[in-house]
Amino acid sequence: MFDQIVGHQQNKEFLARFLKREERPHALLFYGPEGIGKCLLAKEFARAFLCLGSSQGDRPCNQCESCRLLNFETGNFAHPDYLYFDPMTDEEQEKKKTKIISVSQIRNLIKQSAFGPTLSKQKICIVNEADTMNTEAANSLLKLLEEPPDKWFFILVASSVSRLLPTILSRVIQVRFTPLSVQETKKALLTKDIPEAEADLLAHLSDGSLGQALRFREERIMDYRNAALKFVAEFPMQAPMTYLLNEDYFSDVIPSSGGNEQLQRFVTMTVLLLRDLLFVKSGLSNQIFNIDALPQLQAIAKKWDERRIHQASEAAQEAAAAAVRRANTKSVLDNVTFKINACCEGRL
Repeated sequence: MFDQIVGHQQNKEFLARFLKREERPHALLFYGPEGIGKCLLAKEFARAFLCLGSSQGDRPCNQCESCRLLNFETGNFAHPDYLYFDPMTDEEQEKKKTKIISVSQIRNLIKQSAFGPTLSKQKICIVNEADTMNTEAANSLLKLLEEPPDKWFFILVASSVSRLLPTILSRVIQVRFTPLSVQETKKALLTKDIPEAEADLLAHLSDGSLGQALRFREERIMDYRNAALKFVAEFPMQAPMTYLLNEDYFSDVIPSSGGNEQLQRFVTMTVLLLRDLLFVKSGLSNQIFNIDALPQLQAIAKKWDERRIHQASEAAQEAAAAAVRRANTKSVLDNVTFKINACCEGRL
C-alpha cells in the first residue's frame, strides 16, 4: 500500500494498519521537514480512507466511484467528502507577501463540518502547512478538534510542531516524518526523467527533501555547478585581474547588475566543489557530491595540497556569507577570485 510514495516505510505500514481499525482517533498530525512527502502521503491516505472497496482488499481499489472522483494522477478532486486547505495570501498578509492558513479558511471549514458524508462512510479534511495558522485560526481549529463533528477525520500537515498550539498537539496522534535518504531522493527524481548525473547531484544537495531537489532543478542548479567547476579549474591564475576583466563566463549565470540570488548559488556550488576536492585528495572519492565530475576533480586535486584546499574553502565560505548579506556582486566575485588564487599559490 502507498507503493507510489518513496520512502517512509514505517509510516506507510502504520497507516495501512490504521485503516483496518474499527475505532480510530479523529485526527492525525504529519510533521517533519519540508518537501519530504508528508502531504503527498496524506492525500494518498485520503483516497484509501474514502475508498468504497472491501475493507479486506487493496485500498484504494482504483475502481469504485470514490476512487474515480478523487484521483490525483488525473487531476480529479470532485469528491464530495474530501476537503483540502493550503496556505493562501490573506488580506492582512498582502503587504508581507506571506501565505498562511487564515481564520476565514478555518471558519469555512467549520461551516462545512455541519454536513456529514455524502458518498463515503466518512469525510476527510487535510490542512496543509497547519503551522502557518495565526492565533485566531488556531483557536478556531482547536474548537473543532475538541468537539469533532460526527464521521469527520482530520489530517494536519506541518513542518514544525513548535509553531502549533500545545492544546492542538494534545488532540492529535503525531506521526513523525524523517528526510529521505540520498538513494530514495535519487530514485524519486529518476522517475521524473531527470538525467542520472543531475539526479545524483540534486539528491546529495537537497538534505533528503524531494521538494527542495525539484526547486534546485528549477533554479538551474547544474548550470551554476558547471560554471563553478570551470571557475575552480582555472586556478592558479597567471593574472587574475586580467581574467576578471576579460572572462565573461560569470554572465551565463550571474546578471551584470543585481544577481544576488544567482551569486549565492554560484558561490555555494564553489564551496561544495572545494569540499569534494578535499575528499578526492584524501582518497574518499565515494563521499563526494559531484560524482559525475570526478575526472575533472581528480585533475584539479593534483594541483593543490590539502592545506591550500582548506584555505580556499574558507575563502569561498566567507564569500557565501557575504552573498547572504547582499554584498556587492562584483566585489564578492573579485574578492573570492583573488583569495582562492592566493591560497592555490601558497600566499595565504
